Amino acid sequence: MKAYLAGSIFYYGDILRNTEWAKKIRDAIPGIDLYSPVENTDINGPEGKKKFAGSKEIAKGDNDRLDNVDALIACIDGDVIPAGTSAEIGVMREKIRRGDDKIIIGICTDNRQMFLTHSAEKDTGGAASLGEQQYSYQNLYVTGLIKEAGVLVSNIDDAIAALKYWDEQRHAPSYLAGRGVYYG
Repeated sequence: MKAYLAGSIFYYGDILRNTEWAKKIRDAIPGIDLYSPVENTDINGPEGKKKFAGSKEIAKGDNDRLDNVDALIACIDGDVIPAGTSAEIGVMREKIRRGDDKIIIGICTDNRQMFLTHSAEKDTGGAASLGEQQYSYQNLYVTGLIKEAGVLVSNIDDAIAALKYWDEQRHAPSYLAGRGVYYG
């Protein structure tokens, strides 16, 4: 199986997260061919940035990777979903929409998520008033694309479990029959 680990890669915390997640994925799924842009030092990181990769080269490189992976694991953390990650989600969703057998697994680790932290105390204490939003917000169009083409989870362990489950199911006779693939 081939997978692409998408998410912000430009800050120290991003590098630590992506490095840790890449290791966890590889440890949990031996033999996985995982692309993590943080590891692509030809164009990323201080040494990579000393070289020149223009917008067309970066777009081609990322699109070539997306063409050849089974799964996009996309971290959508942050006050705004990273622009590149949003584009990668859109590209992968279109591949799935046209019938490619791929999946998007989104990860949002923000601990302010409403399903985790909603309470009447917050609402009566003023959290529901203008300017006092106590919950995280993710762009609903992007999260909708993820849910339409896969699953959205809140941690890397659940992402790994979802990836393993999807990979097992896509090799099952019932899954293949449902996709119109003969399984003998």
